[in-house]
Amino acid sequence: MVKAKSVRERTEDEIVSQAGIKVILGGQEYIIKPLVIRESREWRRKYAEITTPIFNMVNKTAESVEEFGNIYRDFLTAKPDEAIDLFFDYARDLPRGKIEASATDAELAKAFEAVVELALPLASSLPKSMGRLSR
Repeated sequence: MVKAKSVRERTEDEIVSQAGIKVILGGQEYIIKPLVIRESREWRRKYAEITTPIFNMVNKTAESVEEFGNIYRDFLTAKPDEAIDLFFDYARDLPRGKIEASATDAELAKAFEAVVELALPLASSLPKSMGRLSR
């Protein structure tokens, strides 16, 4: 089993200064810059459209095995391509053709994870803020 190279966590200064994140694709390092709020808003909407069916899968398990199977099949076939499109919607400056010809699914998954963290900072900061309030 080959592990994807991990990228170090960004510092608070890097986050606030809008420093890009480093990802490894096709064995090469790339920098992905954060989108501005207006562009990020549209990206987050697309992200929600793609990920919502995952949560529906959990609910459908108890209702209908056949319906669950249809959602799961769609997730395995169409969703990875949609996730790749979504990744490149965010990482607009990267050479898509070159990356698709050289990167592995594992590298892209790791890079996609980093983009989600970059694009959804409130997802990690909200629990931290709530924790501070409860002290």
